[in-house]
Amino acid sequence: MDTSLVTRATQLGDRLRQWLPLGKPAERAAFWVLVLVGAAVRLVWLGDVPLGLHQDEASSGYEAWALLEYGVSKHGYPWPVHFIAWGSGQNALYAYLCMPFIKLLGLNLLAIRLPQALLGVATLFATYAVGRQLVDRRFALCALFVLVVSPWHIMLSRWGYESNILPVFVLFAFALLLRGLERPRYVVAAFAVLALALYAYGTAYVFVPLFVLGILGYGWRRHLAHIRHWILGLAVMAVVALPMGVFLMVNLFDLPGIELPLLSIPRYTGETRLVTESVFFAEHPLSVLLYNAKVAFRILVVDGHTSFIPNALPEFGYFYHPVGLYITLAGAGLMMWDLASGRRPRNTLVALWLGAGIITAMPTEPHLNRLNVLFLPLLLCAAYGLSGSIPHLARPAGGDRRANANNAARGSVLWAWWTVNILRVAALAYLAISFAAFTRHYFGEYGPRVGFQHPRLLQPAFIHPSYGQALAHVVENVEIDDVIHVPRHEHVGGSVGVKRQSEDG
Repeated sequence: MDTSLVTRATQLGDRLRQWLPLGKPAERAAFWVLVLVGAAVRLVWLGDVPLGLHQDEASSGYEAWALLEYGVSKHGYPWPVHFIAWGSGQNALYAYLCMPFIKLLGLNLLAIRLPQALLGVATLFATYAVGRQLVDRRFALCALFVLVVSPWHIMLSRWGYESNILPVFVLFAFALLLRGLERPRYVVAAFAVLALALYAYGTAYVFVPLFVLGILGYGWRRHLAHIRHWILGLAVMAVVALPMGVFLMVNLFDLPGIELPLLSIPRYTGETRLVTESVFFAEHPLSVLLYNAKVAFRILVVDGHTSFIPNALPEFGYFYHPVGLYITLAGAGLMMWDLASGRRPRNTLVALWLGAGIITAMPTEPHLNRLNVLFLPLLLCAAYGLSGSIPHLARPAGGDRRANANNAARGSVLWAWWTVNILRVAALAYLAISFAAFTRHYFGEYGPRVGFQHPRLLQPAFIHPSYGQALAHVVENVEIDDVIHVPRHEHVGGSVGVKRQSEDG
């Protein structure tokens, strides 16, 4: 046996144990049970649930296949930093992550979804590491539990939508940053991963600069040493982000595209969404900002979901709305209380993540995917509510009651302590029961064994409502040798616009 290989494996195991110090046997058992359950609900029936193939999944998979086979995207650009897709663009990072899986498994739905599912499982480990760095093992286990049962994260992990990887990369960067507070060399890696997040989804163009400014302010205020690592991290970030910056300049100012042997900067064939959908180019930006704030509040607080169901079912919301919202708000309050009292200064970083995410929601009309960078810190707040201690509410020590001059006050504190902990147990039980109901609903009604006969599946998640009408029109009106043309963005009556033209002219 190769001793060097054994040595490397041992070193890797030691590093994992440093990042995931699991403590007592009961904690280790709880950790692995949660990981196994979380991995199962993110991996089983991956090619069948959700039903259908979303158009963005199909586009990413085809782009990855074209790059593998020909070294160019479907628009002919070699190794582009961004895809043209249907004219207004599509983020490229997820397609590049798909390439090794398509190489091994072929171009199929499983190969397209597997990178996202594996990233979802990796997020379980990263969340535990973040919880351990932020507070302690108990909080880390609560954070892991909250993520395992989160409907939003389960559904996010099960389909290959490119925007779904943005919160994952931000979490990885956050974990590296927390590690970098103790070992500064990790700061460089944290900034590099944040720069990669710019290639994941367009909302990162706003979030990443805001978050980095907040991090730098935190480092300055805390007088963090090893300034050279921070400077090096910013330099690495600038290099990694440079192609994306050039890409934005090309498409905002109608400059010609750039093609290099190992890199290309495409120019859109249509108008960029930065112009058509962002507040920066709106005629009345203040009105748009107010409207976007109203929509974001409705999604996060009032409804807990949007009409776009692949990342949140109305029955459960993004986190078992509304009870999950109450748990999250309670945890956020405790987190800010601890921060204000100076108990846990690293809570500042979670607050910075939340703040940057809220500001990021404002430039474009929010929906669940454009808000996705917010949900992981919200889940950390929920875990804080389930695990955190309330100041001045520690369990009273025992002793001689006759020696206690303030026995009534002691009883009052003891009653409050028991009340709070009973509420926590009830919240944990509620989340566990809700998780069981969610998995039964999600894998039952949307599962691979049901088919299209169930009423809820007459219009599956990834088939537009007019799709069935278009198919019926084709069956009734088109001959077997005819060619069907479906114009982009054209609708005729209540059905998708369909034109027919025979092959003989």
